[in-house]
Amino acid sequence: MSILKDIFTAIRGGASEAGEAIVDANAIRILEQEVRDAETAIAKAKQSLTRLKSSEIKLKREINSLNTDYDDYEAKAIDALNMGEEALAEEVAGRLEEIATERDEKSSEHSTLESEVHGINKLIRAREKIIQKNKRELEKVKTIKEVQKATTSISDNIAATSSSQHRVSKALDRVKAKQQNWRDNMEAGEWMEDQEQGDDLDARLKQSGVGGSTGSKKSSILEKLKAKQKAA
Repeated sequence: MSILKDIFTAIRGGASEAGEAIVDANAIRILEQEVRDAETAIAKAKQSLTRLKSSEIKLKREINSLNTDYDDYEAKAIDALNMGEEALAEEVAGRLEEIATERDEKSSEHSTLESEVHGINKLIRAREKIIQKNKRELEKVKTIKEVQKATTSISDNIAATSSSQHRVSKALDRVKAKQQNWRDNMEAGEWMEDQEQGDDLDARLKQSGVGGSTGSKKSSILEKLKAKQKAA
């Protein structure tokens, strides 16, 4: 059982390594998708923020309108009191109470919404900075990858060029050797032609008696012997 457990553990480890290898091989594609997903989420968050900001603006406008109504009714209540219309002034006071209550409720809601809008906007801005940083990092990674590919390509081309140059050099050496052999053969042919012309010339000179010996070798040897005899 222990052996089986070890085998299963090894398989799980191999699967994990295979998964990591897949992730590493597609790291740039995965990062690009993550950036796109983040930008899509930010775009949606901005739309939601826009709607919240619109609600905040609307509340602020309604609060301002209630403040205007309150000031208007307050002035009317004072006029009613000045005119001795206490019952009418009391009725206006009830209206002021309604306006104040509604204004306070909306003011509280506006304060909460304003705080939420500020917080969400701050969060979006911070997230956008992170996304921009990630995009810059991604561009650097892509650039480095392209440089690596270019470097590999250059190295391969240099190796291919060196191999080609070597083949060309060897071919040139063979051509030069053949040319040298041809020149050697030509020189040998010229030498042979000169030799043949020289033998023909010697034969014709001998035949004409030019430069040839006037006596036999036997006579020459005999004359040498007589000279030695006299010297003795």
